[in-house]
Amino acid sequence: MKCFQLLNDEILIIKEDKMYKDTSDNFITDGGCLQAGKIILREVIYDDQQSHAVMNGEFCDKPIAVIEDKINEIDTYISAKATREYIHPTFEKLKSVKLGQVNAWTEDKITGGFISECTGNPVRYDSDKDTQLTMQGIALNVSTERFANEYPLGCPVRGYKEGETEKTIQYLNAAQVYTWCADLSSHIGACKQQGWIKQAQVEAALSKEDLDAIILD
Repeated sequence: MKCFQLLNDEILIIKEDKMYKDTSDNFITDGGCLQAGKIILREVIYDDQQSHAVMNGEFCDKPIAVIEDKINEIDTYISAKATREYIHPTFEKLKSVKLGQVNAWTEDKITGGFISECTGNPVRYDSDKDTQLTMQGIALNVSTERFANEYPLGCPVRGYKEGETEKTIQYLNAAQVYTWCADLSSHIGACKQQGWIKQAQVEAALSKEDLDAIILD
């Protein structure tokens, strides 16, 4: 659909799936013009559903190049309106957004994997929520007959050995499961402490530049 209307000092422009609607004054502010040659436009009804257009109360033949040009400039008007109506966030809002980013960054670090030497060699293991819960549950049963029966070779956990790019299965005995969980807890604690430092930096920030200087690598 294609449309340009000026009625009661309100502008409506439609081009396919795009629409611009505002007062005639704001239309001019957004780069529009209510002039067609020497004519000042006060009323326009122009669309692709009618055989004729109406300009200032008179029927006109179509197409009208100057109106077509205005319709084709819809992206310019939409962009200008968005810029005009944009409300700059307050500093408190910027701090709130940054704190949210810090929290997400901390969570990503926690669940992004960790290194344990529970088998005697450094291996990078997963630390997503499911893995955390699974291993914590297994750790509760390492001293039981059930653990011995279910994992005669040791509890299988996949990870990346140092220098390798594919996961391999590590079979952990009861003591190694405890060490694995302890290393995971240390990893989580370290990530949280890093997050706390970033949070403190956000709270201490006095300007947007201070917030931008807080790097979340």
